[in-house]
Amino acid sequence: MVLLKRYDTVRLVEADPNWSRRSQVYLGRKRSKGCTFVCSRLEDIQPQTVIAWGEPADVVWLQWTLQYLTDQDAIRTLKSLASSLVIGTGVLIVKENRPYAPARLDRFQMDTPDGPHERYDLTRTDMHHRFLFQKAGLIVDLNEMGVETNTYALVLNSE
Repeated sequence: MVLLKRYDTVRLVEADPNWSRRSQVYLGRKRSKGCTFVCSRLEDIQPQTVIAWGEPADVVWLQWTLQYLTDQDAIRTLKSLASSLVIGTGVLIVKENRPYAPARLDRFQMDTPDGPHERYDLTRTDMHHRFLFQKAGLIVDLNEMGVETNTYALVLNSE
């Protein structure tokens, strides 16, 4: 909803059609009119797909997604999404979990389906996220470190 308050149109990409429908219900009829709902896995989106969507994006918001991708898929996904940004002003926001107590902040943390959160994901360190961003040609412009999450505002590396 935050993006709908700031932008006329929002494209919501969700891999699971059930979650996509739930998003539409949650947003309601009026707010959903400002959205385009796309059912796709982010790691399957290629730069040409992003270009075919139309106008470059002012903001791309990626939340709790990289933790389910390998490093190689994460870098490829970040590159593809970055290719959709308005050159010079576009921002890619990445919000991901960070290692939490009792884990050490300098180590990865992994959950498995039989773990406390009943899911399989990998929580990377801040340093490793920054490594992935650099490999994708992105620079951290702003960073907010929360208790359980890190949020990064990324811009294209112009060098």
